[in-house]
Amino acid sequence: MKTAVLTMLCLGACLLPAQAQEDTTQQSDSRLVALPIVFLTPETSWGFGAAGIYTFRLPGEAPDSRPSQLQLGGAYTLENQILSYLPFQIFAKDETYNIYGELGYYRYTYFYYGIGNGFEDYEGELFDLSFPRVRLNVARKFWGDWYVGFRYWLDDMQVGGLQPGGLLDGASTVGQSGGLLSAAGGFVLLDQRNNVFYPTAGHYFELGAINSGSRTGSRFDFTKFALDARKYWSTGEDAVFALNAYLEFNTGAPPFTHLALMGGTRRMRGYYEGRYRDRQMAILQGGYRFPLFWRLKGAVFGGLGNVSGEVSGFQLQNTRWTAGLGLRFLLLEAEQVHVRLDYGFAAGSSGFYLTVGEAF
Repeated sequence: MKTAVLTMLCLGACLLPAQAQEDTTQQSDSRLVALPIVFLTPETSWGFGAAGIYTFRLPGEAPDSRPSQLQLGGAYTLENQILSYLPFQIFAKDETYNIYGELGYYRYTYFYYGIGNGFEDYEGELFDLSFPRVRLNVARKFWGDWYVGFRYWLDDMQVGGLQPGGLLDGASTVGQSGGLLSAAGGFVLLDQRNNVFYPTAGHYFELGAINSGSRTGSRFDFTKFALDARKYWSTGEDAVFALNAYLEFNTGAPPFTHLALMGGTRRMRGYYEGRYRDRQMAILQGGYRFPLFWRLKGAVFGGLGNVSGEVSGFQLQNTRWTAGLGLRFLLLEAEQVHVRLDYGFAAGSSGFYLTVGEAF
């Protein structure tokens, strides 16, 4: 069955700033853009809300230092669902400190397609999930552009609305009854991108591990390892080829909501997030972004991905592909903040994705 996944598709004039304060006088180093949102997804019906991004530099920071950012969004659907989120990134002390993460609350309905590669023809089942979310990463430079940091996760999950006789209802799937997830860990980070919003040169490397268990107050006992590597090559003014490799490995018993998830706005666009999920995942994706005219840019992208229950269990025949096209609209020229609208497609699946910032 061909499934269309429509994610944050705005209508009308939502690409035009509802409020914009751009620094044209050089007297202020902060900028704000707000956008109305109207969207439709198969699992939610219509939704309405607003999103905004605020960029700034802390007092005493150099004018050429990387800007900090706050992104605030909220939406309500006709199915009485709520999305509220505050991603953030703060640079302090001449970028000696890099603090980033997310605060949010979600009460939403999601599709579940099972775990592993054995559900190619399964059309999915719905379940309800509500939780407050905390994602906190605090990093400090220790050598050159290398950071070392601490991270903490918290999701207090309530799961409901299971389909009678479905995969979640009938199986002893870890996390099917919800519970508190509290996890702590560390990471190393190298960030030499020339711009955090629209990089056209440089590279990014992050390697981290996080542990959830009784010592952190969690109901779930597992450890997650992840590697995120990106490289950017400038091919002309505002044109860039980008490559991203992402690896994720889980040990122990992670809840089904925190397995490695393929799909969504960042990894393997064209698949619903979690269309394929398992303990291990490997993804390689690339994209080319190029100027069109005025504030518009175009993009083409594609990727290959695979999930497995064990590190030794990856099989070539389970490799999936995605491809797609996209548009970028420049909201803030000084910081190169863009709205991204992508259309991704894959075997039996497709989706629209609208958000601020690049996938990688």
